[in-house]
Amino acid sequence: MTDKWQELCMAEELAYFKGDMVLDSPESYTAEEMWDVVMEMLETTIAVQDAMHYDFMSHTPEERQALLDACVSSGTASEEWWKNTILGYEEMPDYPAQITGEMHSE
Repeated sequence: MTDKWQELCMAEELAYFKGDMVLDSPESYTAEEMWDVVMEMLETTIAVQDAMHYDFMSHTPEERQALLDACVSSGTASEEWWKNTILGYEEMPDYPAQITGEMHSE
């Protein structure tokens, strides 16, 4: 794993940790602080996805197809989600329906 990739992943993990802290104790934060945390989460996720896309596109078409097939067959997300994420996403997926491809009942 490269230093840049590690830096991106750590920044995203920290942003989501901050998000968890806000959820655990919302009364401790102003609306502006909450907004800043949400924006940090969004920005870091986009940065990670951009890096994934850039790396993916650096491979040959045959390698890209093999990588996409491996990601889809992993079962961690739907084919549509992987294509949107790796090939170029247009919107953040709703959880869990777009990520898993299934609706979960509670």
